[in-house]
Amino acid sequence: MNLKIRRLIFYALIIIFLILAFFIIPYSNGWRFDLGNLSFVKLGGLYLNVEPTEASVRVDKLSFEIKSSFMKSGLLIANLFPKTYHISIQKDEYQSWNKNLAIKPSLVTQIYPIILIPVKSAETLLKNKVGDFFSNTNYLAWQDTNNKLRMGDKIIKGTEFLTWLAGKKSALVYDEITKNYLIINPAQNNSALNINLLFDNLKYQKIITDKNPIKKIIAHPSDKNKLILATNKNLYILDFYRPSLEIINPGQYTLFSASGEEIFFTDTNSLYFYNLNNGETSTLLNQAGINSLEISPNNQFVALSENNKLTLLDRSKKENNLINLIDNPTFFKFSPDSKKIATVSNNTIKIFFIGDDYELFNKKSMGTSSFEISSLDTSLPFIWSGNSYYLFVKSETTLKFLEINDDQPVNLQTIDTGIDKYFYDGQENSIFLIKNESLYKIAQ
Repeated sequence: MNLKIRRLIFYALIIIFLILAFFIIPYSNGWRFDLGNLSFVKLGGLYLNVEPTEASVRVDKLSFEIKSSFMKSGLLIANLFPKTYHISIQKDEYQSWNKNLAIKPSLVTQIYPIILIPVKSAETLLKNKVGDFFSNTNYLAWQDTNNKLRMGDKIIKGTEFLTWLAGKKSALVYDEITKNYLIINPAQNNSALNINLLFDNLKYQKIITDKNPIKKIIAHPSDKNKLILATNKNLYILDFYRPSLEIINPGQYTLFSASGEEIFFTDTNSLYFYNLNNGETSTLLNQAGINSLEISPNNQFVALSENNKLTLLDRSKKENNLINLIDNPTFFKFSPDSKKIATVSNNTIKIFFIGDDYELFNKKSMGTSSFEISSLDTSLPFIWSGNSYYLFVKSETTLKFLEINDDQPVNLQTIDTGIDKYFYDGQENSIFLIKNESLYKIAQ
């Protein structure tokens, strides 16, 4: 082979190498030629986490299976052209899930865990002749159809159940007949401690001249053996285990809530918080007319209703920390992760994404999802699920499971019908239903 031929071969190989490199290098970096747009685009991916597993997934015309294993809990679908795909997830005996998801170039699109609801929920009958129920992982507390409060099969004192105390090992009730607050201890044969009597005795011992009746009691946010009390004269901390009484703020206040190490209350002009660590009262907001408020679980946000408006206060900001949310709120609640707040007004549920996970729902910071649902239950229109990605919603007598992403199609799955009342226990991840005066439990 002469020198001229060798040179031709050499140059030909160089040209071939350059041509191949032109295609191979972009290919290895995720670039593909999109025949639909007649252009080169960078591919993306999709990651799905589905509960329960063993489900079938369709991404447009592509089919996949999610298999359960020790090391794998989701499905990664790679090499997808950037566009909007219709995702459909199916599993035998479960309701289907559908969503249009946009795949972005160079990114793996990941959304919240997808939860499939059975076509027919497996119910366990707990009690008959039930009028109301108070969720607890330790004890079964309920009100029978004769308005008697019970723990287990025993009638307890009181006419109105208020809240669980002491790590849900005792209960605070009110007796409308005697006008007394009582603590019921089921571990001691449902014995009752009269808080009014204890309160009066402790005031007498400390020479406190407050003859006003107790107008509100809430649980202490960090000490399971203490209560926060309000009269028209003072705010108090009462220790009912090692009896003691402490005035935390003299004056006529409306006691609202306690969270973390703080107690929140108002007078006619301002919203205050009392720090349990240093014993100091501080003004949180100069605002009159507050009629209800909600504290986020992480204490960063305060949602307050005043003059038919719902306002969000971001305590992490010193300036521009007030945001108007909606008018005429009838119900509002923060999510367990403090990253969303759901509101109700005129049969419309609106979710505000106030945390850092808004991109999971294809939203911007402070973006919203909105759902118009007819005949919402007026007493308890929704309850947040434990993972903060779904709501339990009661419409007329049907309990539904609402995905809080309003990108189409919206997934609103039916849990059960013929419901009178419902409760969700986040610790136990169970739903309790009252149907036809009987109490049922559905384990999630």
